[in-house]
Amino acid sequence: MKGVLDTSILIEVYDRGKEKLLADILDRYNVLYVPWIVLYEYLYGHKYMGRSVQERKVAVEKLGNIVGATQEIILQALELDVALHKQGLTLPFSDLLVASTAIVLGAELITLDKEHYERIPRLRIYVPENDDGLSCD
Repeated sequence: MKGVLDTSILIEVYDRGKEKLLADILDRYNVLYVPWIVLYEYLYGHKYMGRSVQERKVAVEKLGNIVGATQEIILQALELDVALHKQGLTLPFSDLLVASTAIVLGAELITLDKEHYERIPRLRIYVPENDDGLSCD
């Protein structure tokens, strides 16, 4: 099974040391993808706080395949953005790219921020359990 990682997962795994969360994800998926915007968001927070980003960047690159914004992903994001706006709804551009990446790759989106994505049709979402065995959504 294929999974696309959201920024919320990277923060829990790498910054909060949630080893059980990482083990759950690695058991569930045989292929993991990290949209470029997720890598950027994750590294930005560390760079902003004056922390080194090189080791974190390498760790994320080892965890999953970094996916750029292909023409197909851009067109999918455009379709989602227009459809949501016509319903009077908005979603941050970064979330549109993450969701579009998952849809185009035929993968589940792995996130702890379910409410950001649940309005998107055709998007399969997986919200893992936290270390206490409780859902994180």
